[in-house]
This record gives sequence, structure tokens and C-alpha cells, in this order.
Amino acid sequence: MKIFCKNDFRSFYQNGFIEHKIFKKNSTFVLIFFLFFCFILSMLNPVKSYGEKIITLNQAYLYAAKLNGTIKSQRESYYQSTLLKWSAISMLLPNISLTYKDQRFHMNSPSSSSQSSSGSSGGGNIFSFFYPTYGYTFSLTQPLLNIPAIPAYYAAQNSIKSSKMSLNNISQNKLFDTASDYYDVLSDENLVRADKKTMEEALSHMRLAKAKLRAGLAIITDVLQAKSEYYQAKQQYIAAKNQLKSAEANLRAVIGVNFNFKVVKPKNPSLLNNSLKKYIKLAYKYNPGLKSLKFLKKESKDEVYYYETQYIPKVNFEATYNGLSDKHFIPQGNEHYWTAAGVLTFPLFQGGARIISIEKARSQNNAQMYELIQAKRNLRANIVSDFYNIQNLKYQIIALKHEESYAHKNYKLVEEEYKAGVATSVDVITALAELASARHNLLSEKLDYYSSILDFKTLTGSFKKKLIDLRIDKFKY
Repeated sequence: MKIFCKNDFRSFYQNGFIEHKIFKKNSTFVLIFFLFFCFILSMLNPVKSYGEKIITLNQAYLYAAKLNGTIKSQRESYYQSTLLKWSAISMLLPNISLTYKDQRFHMNSPSSSSQSSSGSSGGGNIFSFFYPTYGYTFSLTQPLLNIPAIPAYYAAQNSIKSSKMSLNNISQNKLFDTASDYYDVLSDENLVRADKKTMEEALSHMRLAKAKLRAGLAIITDVLQAKSEYYQAKQQYIAAKNQLKSAEANLRAVIGVNFNFKVVKPKNPSLLNNSLKKYIKLAYKYNPGLKSLKFLKKESKDEVYYYETQYIPKVNFEATYNGLSDKHFIPQGNEHYWTAAGVLTFPLFQGGARIISIEKARSQNNAQMYELIQAKRNLRANIVSDFYNIQNLKYQIIALKHEESYAHKNYKLVEEEYKAGVATSVDVITALAELASARHNLLSEKLDYYSSILDFKTLTGSFKKKLIDLRIDKFKY
């Protein structure tokens, strides 16, 4: 057994102490680095203390533009429409093909008499095979005059613009749905707070009624009525919380996320101080539905030109190069030759196809024109109606604010009178019910006001600017 001396023990202790200090220093460095990393992560993703992420209205717009399934599906439709122009471009591009043929010939001959007399099982014809032959052909067809390609290309371009417009329309509609659901969540949160406050006031009145009953200043009926009002207020509070959960689920579905989050109050939507005539001009210029109809009308007009030019003569240049291998039949060996020709195609009569196709395209163009005219009329009517409706809602909110303030003061007054024994418990419950109704009416009217402004902005194309700011779908057309 080895025994440590005093010096050995002292050196062992000092080395261990030094190693402990180094480990402690490294641990402190790792801890500081970890805390710094957590701080940076919290700055990038703000999270509340209970673990729910905070989403602003602008972040909700970004989520919807990137994750909404309807927008992503329409992007694919837009991509498909971009391929249409190549069908028109291909009408002017050459067609080049290569044909290669490899074949073998055989010739059968009758069997000999000796073989037939021997009675062999393989009797019948004798097959004699020749050597294989092959050939290849290069062919070129180049259109020189193909007028229908021009209106076909313009029709394809208009189809691309129309599809792009549809993509922006759907994107704007989803941004509107996002904003609408976002304000629904905010309104329901305010409703939950208002109902919670009403429930606390009802609970305070019930406790006061119980205290007065114990003091002999109230009867049991007052307590029962106060309890009934409290349970009713509690039921409204629970219903408001369930409504809030439903609104949050709708918002999550629109923006395409699955995690829980909290919203923050953005700047309330408002209208600029423009006259009604200016708003109508803005709607005619930027309304997404109206612009879509304009492009559909242009597309149908180009389609008429396309069918009309189908009966203009076409000129193609055709050339072929042939290489054959016939050395077993021709003493000279391989043969190579080429041909060239100009082909003129002049349609004279194709039954009723020409008349039907042209008239059908013209009828479609007229239908788009009538639909565009009616859409302008409907848009003007909606602008006028929504403009004055917003003005009325603004004044109604002012009136409801005064009504809610009066109901709150009246409830406080009746509560003090009840404490003094002047008013009854029924008076307090009636005043509390009127206060709860005034709060609900004010919140409902505010939500209608904000929703009406968002609808009005959709009609005037204001969400177009939001799309440009997000840099997701630029409104080019």
C-alpha cells in the first residue's frame, strides 16, 4: 500500500484546485454564451411569459401570403397560364425530326423432296434471311407566314395577365380575411374582459346582498336574485371565452399556422378624408374584380382575331435529308439525297367550323363587355352604399359610447343607493344588465365599423398596396 507524503498531498491538492478553477471558468463562459443565445432568440421570436407567441397584424399578413393553401394553389394556376404563350411561339418555331429504320427481309422456299420423303418432324418451308438494311431521314419544317400566331400570342399574354390578376385578387381577399379575423379576435378579447368585469360586479353585489342579509337589512329573495344575476354573468363570460377560441381557430386556419399565439392591437383602420367622387374613381382604377373583367374582355377579343386569321394562307418551308443502306441490293452501295419545297396552304371551305368558331368567340366577347358594364354599375352602387354606411356607424359608435358611460354611472349610483338602503336589489340587477348590454352593443358596433372599413378598402383596391409592401405578389398589371 502506497502512502502519500506531505509534499505529494500538497501537490495533488494544488493541481486539483487549479483544475477546479479552470472547469469553473469554462462553465461560466458556457453559461454566459447560452444566456446570450437565448436573448437573441427571444428578440427574434417574441414570446409571452406563458409560452404563447405574439403575432402582429403585419406578421399575420406574411403568414397568410406564404402558407395559405388557396393562394399557393392559385400560384400553380398562374404558372400553368405562363405556359400558354409557348403554344403561340411554337407556331413560328421549326419542327425538326429524325426517323431511323432498321429492317430485315426474308424469303421462304418449299422443302426438297428428300426431306419430305424422310418424314422429318421439321418439314415445311425453308426460310432464307438476307442481311439487314437501315435508313434515316432528317426533316425540317419552318413556318414562313403564319398570321394566327400573332393574335394567339396576344391572347396568351392576356390570359397570363388575367391569371396574375386572379392571383392578386385571391391574395387580397385572403389578406382581407386575415385582417377581418384578426379584428374578430381583438373584439372577442375585449368582450371577454367586459364580461369578466360584469361577472366581478355581479359577484360583488351578491356578496353585498349576503352581508346585508346577515345584518338583517335584506331578505333572502335579494340574495337569490343576486346569485341568479351572477351565474348569468358567469355564463356569458364562459360563452365569450369559447367564442374567442373559435375566432382564434379561424385566424389560424386563414394564416396557415398550428401553434397558439396572442394578438396585439394594431392601428385601427380608417378612411382618408376623400370625397365620394374620388373613392369612385379609385375603385374604377384599382378594383381587382373590375380589372379582371377588363383582361377577360381583351382575351376574348384576341380570341376573335385568332379564329378570323385561321383562314389566311399559310406558307411553310420543308426540307428532308435521306440516307439509305442498300449495298446488298444495289452495287453502288449507300444512297444519300435531300429535298426542299415551299408549301402554300390556302383553306377554301371547312364546313360550318369557321362560322361557328368566329361567332362563338364574338358572342363571348359581347358577354364579357356586358358583364364589365354591369360590374361598373354594381361597384358604384356598393361604394355609395358602404360610404354612407360607414358614416352612420361612426355616429352610432359615438352615441353608444355615451350610452355605455351613462349605464356605468347609473349602475354605480344605484349600487350606492342599495348600500344606503334606498334602492332594491332588483334595481341593481336591472342597472347591471343595462350596463352589460351597453358594453356588448358598443363592442359589436365597433367590430361592424372596422369590418365595413375593410370591405370598403377592398372595393377601392387598397389591399393592392399591402401586397406590394409585403413583396409577395407584385401587382404589375
